[in-house]
Amino acid sequence: MFAAVTLVILSSTAWISEAQYGQTQTAPHSPAVSGCVHFRGNTVHSTNRKILRGKRGAEMEHFCSCRNPQFGHIKGSSQTSFLCELRRFLNGVLPQDHTKSQLIQVDSLQPLPSLTLGLSSSETLMARVINSSAPTIFSFTSWSSKLPVHQGQLSMSSDLLEVLRQRLDQSEMQILELINEEEVAQKAVERLGRLKKFTAFQRKEPAAGERQFCAFLLLKALQTVVRAYNMQRVTRAVPANPPRSPICGLKPLTVSFEGLVLGPQNANINNCHGSCAFPLTNGNNHAVLLNYHIESGAAEERAPCCVPVAYEPLEVLDLNEQGAFLSIKPDIIATECGCR
Repeated sequence: MFAAVTLVILSSTAWISEAQYGQTQTAPHSPAVSGCVHFRGNTVHSTNRKILRGKRGAEMEHFCSCRNPQFGHIKGSSQTSFLCELRRFLNGVLPQDHTKSQLIQVDSLQPLPSLTLGLSSSETLMARVINSSAPTIFSFTSWSSKLPVHQGQLSMSSDLLEVLRQRLDQSEMQILELINEEEVAQKAVERLGRLKKFTAFQRKEPAAGERQFCAFLLLKALQTVVRAYNMQRVTRAVPANPPRSPICGLKPLTVSFEGLVLGPQNANINNCHGSCAFPLTNGNNHAVLLNYHIESGAAEERAPCCVPVAYEPLEVLDLNEQGAFLSIKPDIIATECGCR
């Protein structure tokens, strides 16, 4: 999608190397169930999980109190205040998921090359990202002795700013409806109002700088919240007492992110569960022929499995002392299931 845009790669030792990219990762597995193999990787002990989450939360609290645990006092800025308010808003308005899940390193996910966000960002790039509905994770990868993040700035044209403004207004209306319908704490409304003050810019003479950057971050955050509640509503629509052998379909699956994540801390990536008995759900020709072959007596072959066949990406907006970088993590959120 971003092939025509000039890209900047943000190197990190935690990223997958070129030699590893695209290779299939294997892990010890349990015996096949209904012809499908289920893999199990290394797990994080519950005690370690609590320690990691506690450490992560403490580090973020240090940041929002303008204090670096390694270097002491940090001089505050309006953008730092905005990021802290954005964190509090996300923590207060996002659906609460208390499901225990394994901590995932964001940098362990295979990315497309990172896209630099700044005064020279492509208008085409910015338009695509503004109109994207993919959820966004806001994270930090490093601390500075002076300031934990680079002061981001954007310079968008009047036309693109108008698109941004319209998307913001639309998302704000959706958020206010969600707050009323989902009985979210009214503090979320107050925090949203404070966030809007950081993003106000003149309609006739748009000024390049921090306000445009903050407006862009706020839009991505609001889009992420709206999507999270839409996914939750889909989950609620699933019958409370499904049949014993449900057909192949989407089920919610929540993962938690480890590291200095401003928010959201979790993401629903979905997974596919259910029977692939005939007639197959969204089966291709190979699955149909495989099913016929097994029914004819070829018991040694695996049966068709219920697996994801369509995905959406996850956007990770990395804020650090070098600048702001948007990384697209493809094929993260399962959106459709099929028998394969």
